[in-house]
Amino acid sequence: MSVIPYRKDIDGLRAVAVLLVVLSHAKIPFFEGGFVGVDVFFVISGFLITSIMVNEIDRGVFSFKTFYLRRIRRILPALIVVLGATSLAAHKMLMPNQLISYAKAQFASLTYWANYFFWRYYGGYWRGSSKEFPLTHTWSLSVEEQFYFIWPAVLLLAYTLIPKKFHKAILFTAFTAFFILSEYLVKFPEFAFYMIPARFYELFMGAMAALIIREPITLKSTWAKPVVVSTHLIGFGLILYANFFFKEGLPYPGINAFIPCLGTLLLLLPFDNNSSPVEKLFSSAPFVGVGKISYSLYLWHWPVFSLLAYSGHSFDTYRIPALLLSFGLSLISYFGIEQPLRKARMTFKAALTCFVLVPAMLSVFYLYGAIEDGYAGRYAGNTSKAVKAVSMVGSPYEGAQQGKGSPTDSHLENRKTIWNFNSTRPIEVLLVGDSHSTAIRPMVEMICNPFGYKGLQVSRDSTPFLSNVDFYDRDVHGNLVLRKDKRAMNNYWKKLVTEKKVKYVFIAAFYSSRIFSNLKSPELMVHDSLKRGENVEENNKRSFYLGLHDTVKFLIDQGVTPVIFKDIPCVNDRLSVNYVKNLLFDSKLKTSILWSDILDRHKFEDGVIDEIKEEYPHIIVIDPKKLLRILAEDGRFDPVLNGVPLYLDSNHLNRDGAIVLGKEWISRFGNPLTEN
Repeated sequence: MSVIPYRKDIDGLRAVAVLLVVLSHAKIPFFEGGFVGVDVFFVISGFLITSIMVNEIDRGVFSFKTFYLRRIRRILPALIVVLGATSLAAHKMLMPNQLISYAKAQFASLTYWANYFFWRYYGGYWRGSSKEFPLTHTWSLSVEEQFYFIWPAVLLLAYTLIPKKFHKAILFTAFTAFFILSEYLVKFPEFAFYMIPARFYELFMGAMAALIIREPITLKSTWAKPVVVSTHLIGFGLILYANFFFKEGLPYPGINAFIPCLGTLLLLLPFDNNSSPVEKLFSSAPFVGVGKISYSLYLWHWPVFSLLAYSGHSFDTYRIPALLLSFGLSLISYFGIEQPLRKARMTFKAALTCFVLVPAMLSVFYLYGAIEDGYAGRYAGNTSKAVKAVSMVGSPYEGAQQGKGSPTDSHLENRKTIWNFNSTRPIEVLLVGDSHSTAIRPMVEMICNPFGYKGLQVSRDSTPFLSNVDFYDRDVHGNLVLRKDKRAMNNYWKKLVTEKKVKYVFIAAFYSSRIFSNLKSPELMVHDSLKRGENVEENNKRSFYLGLHDTVKFLIDQGVTPVIFKDIPCVNDRLSVNYVKNLLFDSKLKTSILWSDILDRHKFEDGVIDEIKEEYPHIIVIDPKKLLRILAEDGRFDPVLNGVPLYLDSNHLNRDGAIVLGKEWISRFGNPLTEN
């Protein structure tokens, strides 16, 4: 019969796990791999919870109701308090678009699908946006509870239906299958990091140990101590190795996560005489104390750290206060919430109502209030104007910009893809290109509306209109992969031009990104007339030159007037968001960039467009820099026009920015279609 006595060293191991995570998030040197602390938690959880379940099954007292009552009392009270406090801070600090996401994530956290939410809507764990979001860390709670939605029933059925002589073979076979699945899934890194199929083997590893090792391991006295000491040193060493040598972006979990998981398992092994230097360290009062508050510390530290980062204040300056606040809140939470409610008598029905149903309902009410505009009424005056610009709540052009896959006609008759939708006139204008065409669309509509033109936007992520060009993107392993769908979209645009008999085609794209791309692993463009060479940048430059020439020639041959936007200046940082954060939080974030740097970055593509304009004088070229240079009179470009911060990120205009740019352009330079 498996009765697990309390082990101080396991609380110490919990301390190691949470300290690795916290110190990693606090950007302490040598702790970049501290994210492995979550793997340590998973193995501990699988081991301890399964040990308790097996003990109860053996004694014939296991109850699903009792099991889930324990889980509710263990997990939810502290989580609800942290969510409540974080929600107050988030409501005060987060801008409308982030607050909408927060309200969704809050509900996802309470209902244990936060891992899906962050995978689906936030992508990579190491992305900057995830690091400034106060509930990102709740993904791991969802993974753990999803495991326990499945595992108790599976374990009970296995005990009931499968003879014990087959248990070990089944366990090892299942573990091997889950491990192989995890290693396969790292090909899809964002899914693998967050989702239970790739993480299942970690919790199962601890559970398997609890099932196989039912009694303390007894060793011969002559070599018992060396074995225990060596086992503990190796286990601790594996965890520390992962912490010191694992880096952000590592393929994970897969085989890499096996290293800290194995280390944890070795430290959990129940030896008859468990004494060792590592065990004594883990059983010391400081480690045990931190281990006991580890859950509360895990919950509290991330909202404190992330909201500090979101405010724009230097984490280096406030690191110690942030750590002290996290530990202080954790102590209050442990002694004021966790301990009293863990000991309190409570029925399953009462716990379900108080800690599941009521909080979930309150979360739904908050989400309902946030979903439309993110409680934008919190702001007033010029601050409201600036916040509204960079927040961009809603998707007025949803469907006009496509992602991967073959282009189709199914999206064409849509009020979001077509402007002047109710007009009886045929479509006379096309807007094509990548996401920059979506960003510039308000200005395009302002140019077209005086003439009553009905227009259609058909865009594709990261796809410029460059004829006869193959596009190669990088896969998760850094290999160049041909994107046939981008070539197909270029051909589709040509098909639309031919079929629609339009007058104008507006073209906009983030050209400099495709040309220069990532210096370490640049993407590639290859024109049909070129051979794929080793110098990617030269390939890209030549392909851009030839591809844009071919596009313009095709349009002119079709009797269409091309309207080419030179690219919106790339400013290499979220300057407009920084501007608003400086207003809101009195931070000192960077809000400008040297104008000469902008000119240098866009020099090549601008030169190509100028050359095409000389060759075909009647095409229309719109250069936003012609207007925006007035914002750089002192040599630095500060992208705020008429009180409106212009950018959504480092290279896309926000909607209000495109509107004010369009108004100012027409006011100063006239309507380019009139001139034509």
